[in-house]
Amino acid sequence: MPAFLKFPPAFKRIIFFSCLYFPVSCQVAYPQSSDLSGYSDVYGKIRGYIDTLEIIDTHEHLLNPALLRRTHILDFFLLLNHHYYNDLISAGMPASYFDTLFNGNISPLQKWKRIEPFWDNSFNTSFNRIAGIAARRLYGIRQINETTVERLSEKIREANFRNNWFDIILRDSCRIRYLIQDGENLGENRDYIKYVRRFTPWLNVRAKFTIDSLAMNQVEPIFTLEDFVKSMEREFVTGTEKGMAAVKIIVAYNRPLSIDEPDINSARRVFRRLTAGDEGLVITLNEAKPLQDYMFHKLMELAGKYHKPVAIHTGLLSGNGNNIRNSDPALLSNIFLKYNRVNFVLFHGSYPFGGELSAIVKNFPNVYIDMNWVYAISPSYSKRYLSEWLETVPVSKIMAFGGDYNIVENIYAEYFLAKQVISEVLAEKVMNGYFTSGEALKVARMILHDNAAGFYGLP
Repeated sequence: MPAFLKFPPAFKRIIFFSCLYFPVSCQVAYPQSSDLSGYSDVYGKIRGYIDTLEIIDTHEHLLNPALLRRTHILDFFLLLNHHYYNDLISAGMPASYFDTLFNGNISPLQKWKRIEPFWDNSFNTSFNRIAGIAARRLYGIRQINETTVERLSEKIREANFRNNWFDIILRDSCRIRYLIQDGENLGENRDYIKYVRRFTPWLNVRAKFTIDSLAMNQVEPIFTLEDFVKSMEREFVTGTEKGMAAVKIIVAYNRPLSIDEPDINSARRVFRRLTAGDEGLVITLNEAKPLQDYMFHKLMELAGKYHKPVAIHTGLLSGNGNNIRNSDPALLSNIFLKYNRVNFVLFHGSYPFGGELSAIVKNFPNVYIDMNWVYAISPSYSKRYLSEWLETVPVSKIMAFGGDYNIVENIYAEYFLAKQVISEVLAEKVMNGYFTSGEALKVARMILHDNAAGFYGLP
């Protein structure tokens, strides 16, 4: 009989559970105080390596630099105009301030006086911190306050009137090899900027005016449901010919992401009701759903036919008063299963649905994670879930940066924060033995460049 089997049962249980748990507890322990110097060295090596990488920025809403120079936000408010503006509203700022802050020709100090009470109530948010990083690291202004807004505004105007400021920040400071722009064409030919295209009029259709407008814009009549589908395919082909990098879907801003199976008869009835109605006819979301769902499926068929990836807004919806349940990524499971030859990427780390996202991407080979914007939403969420995703899903399915901002200053600031989060996560995994140093550097390169290059077909 083996020696182990001669031990008393109680002793055998002690040995068994010690062998089972002790190695695991050693494996996942975070650095103790005696390890801090080693952690600092590992963090520094990883952060230094990331600083040398060319990256792919997977999602931005950049304003045309030439148009930006003609706006009334080219002062300190430039750093606040996008996502942090929503925090000011959340902190109680009246929506009526919009015209004054965005369109009013008032001094920086007058703008500051308007927002100061609401700044004091929301200075803690990560959106606010992004503005502070940009002011400090790009313009040498340590704090945004009453005494600094005028000087900061002067520096912002001077920088943005430099013809190459846009490229200095994106190419030289952030080392962006490619940037994927959602929205307005920037008006200047920059070969490193790629575009995604939305098909929102077809997916959100519930008004006769929408159908008539599409027909006028394409100079093609739309009399039948088949004509409506062809008009979307026409737009898709045009986008493909112009180098469309992906299809972008933002339907969660208007309705839940739950898409029923296509029903051509129900869709046709909705379409006929719209085209037969008066010019001002608008139907409810529930009434329009059969047609909207049918067009969603037709768009997925086009994505498969033309081998285009599909990017979907999931999680937090920009702005105020939106329904977060609309954007739960789990609502799309039937779509991922049905269109298993189409590659999908779920934006914004699906905040706050990080756990659901782990399960979805782990189970569906054609679904990927994109962390764009999530560092600005919450650095701690980013750190927690990047660590989890590196344990649960293939690393080739994680894309780790996109700013989701409309100005280059805040892209720079969010990337600065992203590098810190990524380096911390990878350093901790090296220190607890989950990764070797070489594996950590490989992961950094993959999630910041290689994975997005493969997903979007970029050289």
